[in-house]
Amino acid sequence: MSPVKIISGSDWLAELNALYKREMPHSQSSLAAAAEYHFKNPGKSFRAQLALSSGFSLGLSNTDNLHWAAACELLHNASLIHDDISDASTHRRGQESIHQHFGPDMALCLGDWMIAKAFELGARNSQHSGVLVALLAQAMQETCSGQIADITQRQCAELDEWQRIAKGKTAPLLIAPIKGAAIAAGLDADLKGLEHLIGLCGLAYQGRNDIDDIIPSSHRSSDLDGRKPNLVVSLFAQHGAGSEEFVSWYQSEDTEQLVHWQRRIASSDVILQANQSVDYWLLQAEQLVSSLPVQLQSVTQGLVAAVKQKTTIKRQGQIA
Repeated sequence: MSPVKIISGSDWLAELNALYKREMPHSQSSLAAAAEYHFKNPGKSFRAQLALSSGFSLGLSNTDNLHWAAACELLHNASLIHDDISDASTHRRGQESIHQHFGPDMALCLGDWMIAKAFELGARNSQHSGVLVALLAQAMQETCSGQIADITQRQCAELDEWQRIAKGKTAPLLIAPIKGAAIAAGLDADLKGLEHLIGLCGLAYQGRNDIDDIIPSSHRSSDLDGRKPNLVVSLFAQHGAGSEEFVSWYQSEDTEQLVHWQRRIASSDVILQANQSVDYWLLQAEQLVSSLPVQLQSVTQGLVAAVKQKTTIKRQGQIA
């Protein structure tokens, strides 16, 4: 996800990188080399930016703000390292994945270390440590549930099931940075609207990824190959021409007809339906921004804009 700039200046991210260096595993630990390798390219730190922007808007102290942002980002990084093992992904952020470069045992241990370090950083908040650590734990549990549902789903998912899985994979680690900053700042407000807004952003983000997996049909769909939940596939199974024949193929272990079905789906009306769904979810999310506490409106507007920017760029590339 390519975010719009939602914090001013680069000092925050420089401070974040400095914190990572201070908190890395001890130099005598075998984990040190793997951690240093991973953070050579820390990515866009989008979840940290959400936390930092929220904390800044809410008047959170610099130290608490930075610790919370790092905790959220480390939890996300741990999930990526572990996901690469289950997905057998060989590369991440332009270099070999941890499990590819150091082996699965190191990847498991480094991911576990990051989770533990995230909890430690959350616990450093002197007033709200218990609630913040519980929020991190809840976010990781929900993310794990969403990821395993994505991996183990072998039947063609109904649309309601697809939405549940898509939200489970993406939303918890986007909600936590903003919600935790609000808790740490003592904001006494109902944040159900925040969770709904981010859930919609998660649907739009995952829906766009699913469209990109199917088209252009010149590349092989990993979702069809792995029988993974995909918005476009679910729509085709429900509304597409020849859906009964498709569902029968989908439930088999045959992969020889994958290109045939991918082309059928890519040229069908369900692509338009999927794009319309993405646009609708983003519109709903935009309309929810004004209902949130005023301190959170700028950061949530930035989140919606980031997802919209990502979906627009992807769609333009698709058309080109």
